[in-house]
Amino acid sequence: GVPQSPTGDAVVRERVRGMMARRRWRWLSDAFLAMLAGIFAFWLLFARGLPDARTLLDYQPPLPTVVRDIDGTPVYSFARERRVQLQYSDFPPVLINAYLAAEDKTFFSHHGLDYPGLVRAAVEGIMRGQTPRGTSTITQQVAKNLLVGNEVSYVRKLKEAILAWRMENVLSKQQIIELYFNQIFLGRNAYGVQAASRAYFDKDVADLALHEAAYLAIL
Repeated sequence: GVPQSPTGDAVVRERVRGMMARRRWRWLSDAFLAMLAGIFAFWLLFARGLPDARTLLDYQPPLPTVVRDIDGTPVYSFARERRVQLQYSDFPPVLINAYLAAEDKTFFSHHGLDYPGLVRAAVEGIMRGQTPRGTSTITQQVAKNLLVGNEVSYVRKLKEAILAWRMENVLSKQQIIELYFNQIFLGRNAYGVQAASRAYFDKDVADLALHEAAYLAIL
């Protein structure tokens, strides 16, 4: 055949570059649409219908019903759960530090999720064929106890993670700790650290020694 001129070669190269550019843009647009579809499917399957984390701003745990005499003096109390509600300022640093050491060392620096821990637990769970346990941050535990439930499954863990992220957007770290300490079950029908401190040591949390705070934390 007749050799192409330099001008003809440039035209061919330009056409090839145009075709490749159109393919790249088409691939990027398809990938973007697939990502949007995945996000929408994810929302439909897991995020849609989850409780509103803002309801925890007004959460009130079930407290005992107190019977009083005609003068208002307490006579007897009835409760299915032994519980005393405290504020964050009532919890001593020794107790807070004990629980952070046992449950969630990075609590004050993460946004509800411990990503390295989640990845490590997921890999171990897949390799062992078991649902990972003991991977929840304190925020996730509050989400599970108050909003999600105790079903052991990857779906529940995912919903728990979504709610933990949302909780960190509407609650302070101090509010999350307060909910956790007032709600957690620690045996002897004791719900919350104050009730547990009374049940195990017959003293208030403010009077706990280091070894007693550590004991509650490992429960």
